[in-house]
Amino acid sequence: MRRKLPTIAAVIAATAMLVGCGGKKADFDVAVLANDLNTKIGYEDSLMEMDVDTAGMFLNLSDIAITKAAIYEGSGGTAEEIVVLECATDADAQKAEQVLKDRVAEQKESFTDYVQEELPKLDAAVIKVNGKYAVLSVSGSADEAKKIIDSYM
Repeated sequence: MRRKLPTIAAVIAATAMLVGCGGKKADFDVAVLANDLNTKIGYEDSLMEMDVDTAGMFLNLSDIAITKAAIYEGSGGTAEEIVVLECATDADAQKAEQVLKDRVAEQKESFTDYVQEELPKLDAAVIKVNGKYAVLSVSGSADEAKKIIDSYM
């Protein structure tokens, strides 16, 4: 048994290191992720790139320190959109997560009376936060969006 203890301890230490390293991936360009979401998923609407100042008017980003952003919005006839944010800190990314959740909730309320066919997209909206990054994808292909996002985060 004494001979096995060092081996067991080594296995536990190696496992702990792997688990600890698996949480975050390296930094990435938010524009590249947003472009991948925009080009690798089929959308009903034509999504247009929007600057962060304009998007901030309806996303309520004023209390979040954003380093870089890539945002694509539809025409308004669909709920489809992409928001990829690199925040100054992990705490800002956590604030951004709540803003993105609020955005989806507001869109659900709007589309309930407007275009109910969009509600399944909003119900399946992908929101992911990892470190200083926050991402929202609303599309008819939530599983594919999640795979793309997971490849970055």
